[in-house]
Amino acid sequence: MAAGVKVNRLAKSAPPAQLPATVLHLYGLTQSPGPSAELFRNLKGVDGAASVESLACAGLICWISRVSEADFARDLAKNMQDLDWLAAATTRHQQVVSAIAQAADILPARFGIEFLNEKSLGSHIENREAVLKADFNRIRGKEEWGVKVFALPIVPVPKKTIRTGKEYLQAKSALTRRAADRASPELLDFTKALQSIADGVAEGGKFAAARRDLEFHKTLLLKRADRKRLESLVRSYSRKWKNKRRVECTGPWPPFSFVSQPDSSG
Repeated sequence: MAAGVKVNRLAKSAPPAQLPATVLHLYGLTQSPGPSAELFRNLKGVDGAASVESLACAGLICWISRVSEADFARDLAKNMQDLDWLAAATTRHQQVVSAIAQAADILPARFGIEFLNEKSLGSHIENREAVLKADFNRIRGKEEWGVKVFALPIVPVPKKTIRTGKEYLQAKSALTRRAADRASPELLDFTKALQSIADGVAEGGKFAAARRDLEFHKTLLLKRADRKRLESLVRSYSRKWKNKRRVECTGPWPPFSFVSQPDSSG
């Protein structure tokens, strides 16, 4: 009887697991290398996990994180309806932009600018070279500040029921006077004073506009060297408007309101 032959049957090896698809989330652009890697050691990217990287793009530095394509591209619109997810992601985006701004002039990107790969990002930057150069010239050595003026509450008067047409017209006239106060000569003078020290003035955001006591909201582009001039101006008007208005000044911020914002190129 012929000797039996033992055959080793090798199990088919499983295909390597595919890594989840990623896209490049853009935080902004700088002209110099800016922050060192040490700054980002304890700072995570927009998704709370990815690292922050710098890429050379057409002579500029692009600051990015490699994040989930599903979360930040395909399903981004749906995720932005989840207010908890949106708040966490936008806060992390802002934290990274602010960290970079501490070490270099940055053209900050708004939240939600994603690119499929490094090639598409580089091509997009090359196509916007002239616009980006103009933006850097505008914001170099400058920072953004927000200035709001709130009407202080007046002594409340008892509400009375409107019974006649005359009383209705009187109440309507009072509301009209309140609206007119927003364009008062005092606020116009304040605007001119701000314009005299700022390199740019833009309208403030829409979220605060719903406050009924908000009379004034502007965003300033200010040279870093002129910060004390702004502080002095705010103190002066705060004293002048004591018991009438309150001036609120916030910043400094990266100059979001004064740069051209790209769309995702895909």
